[in-house]
Amino acid sequence: MLSSRERCLRAIALEEPDRVPLILRIRPEPFEALKRYLQISDGERIYRALGIDVRSVGIGLRGGYRVEGTQAREGGWPVGMQGRFEVRRSIFGYETIWAPDHTYTYTHSYYPLQHMSLDEYAWPEIDEATIQNAERLRGKFEDYCVYGGVTHMFEEAWKLTGFDEFLIAMYKNSPLIEKILDRLNQLRTEQAMILAEMGVDAVVDGDDVGTQGSMMMSPALWRRYLKPRYAKMIKEIKRRGAKAHFHSDGWIEPIIPDLVEMGVDILNPVQPESMDPAKIKELYGDRLCFDGTISIQRTMPHGAPEDVAKEVKERIRTLGPTGLILGPSHDMQPDVPIKNILTLYETARKYGRNPKMA
Repeated sequence: MLSSRERCLRAIALEEPDRVPLILRIRPEPFEALKRYLQISDGERIYRALGIDVRSVGIGLRGGYRVEGTQAREGGWPVGMQGRFEVRRSIFGYETIWAPDHTYTYTHSYYPLQHMSLDEYAWPEIDEATIQNAERLRGKFEDYCVYGGVTHMFEEAWKLTGFDEFLIAMYKNSPLIEKILDRLNQLRTEQAMILAEMGVDAVVDGDDVGTQGSMMMSPALWRRYLKPRYAKMIKEIKRRGAKAHFHSDGWIEPIIPDLVEMGVDILNPVQPESMDPAKIKELYGDRLCFDGTISIQRTMPHGAPEDVAKEVKERIRTLGPTGLILGPSHDMQPDVPIKNILTLYETARKYGRNPKMA
């Protein structure tokens, strides 16, 4: 039997593993519910019970708009209230408001570059104190495939200016856009190089540029502003021996050939509500490994366990036996039944085995 790391690396290299590798993406709320259901308090034991092959590490940031003297929460540090909603500030200075009874939803409320010039803006930088912990985790999970995540580029950029404002500036060829993207790409490329040098198996990059049925911008704009910067970072990743993992939700079919050209090894999540995974496999399966593919909008929250099992078996049949790391297309939300979660991984472990390597 292969180790989890060997299993994933074979899948990424489009070589046959002993079974389809598995990844877990889940919100804290259902993860805690899963612990209670299985009567397992330790998160790592949950991962092992489900047969998860991937672990994740990251490098933190310091400076910027960090708020001292208060505990950070999801989305940043509490800085005030709007009625019953809590306002939180991120290290990049944008603010979001959070409903106390829906901790997994939020709304953007403040964009720093609408209130100051770029010259006044305080950029965060890499927190060197967090590098040692990432290295420790890489060593702890030496038998697992380790993903190392970096700061988003497009998503962080538009949160500095406002989404509409950023897209309008792209159309107007604003020099401001180039400066913002260059500074963000410098920061995340530094993160990527450190992660690759410490031996992570794949550096996870990406930005949501797809909606449910179209792209947020034209492919031409994506190629002008984003592609060259992604490519620059991927070059540094590959030079240091790590694989390149790229994420975007939604429909992004026009730019998949560009991702291949840039050297992307793993495409995530191949969102099944937006793209047909079997079609994408047919077109690009000889050049890309796919990560995710199981519906978290339809099947996982609203299907019965037999629906989950059917989708898992369909993915293994049409996307396997290699070039696939199977799991939810994004974080499973609190409305996903525990039995559906267990069914996903039980079915994958049972039907994802390669009889040639039994």
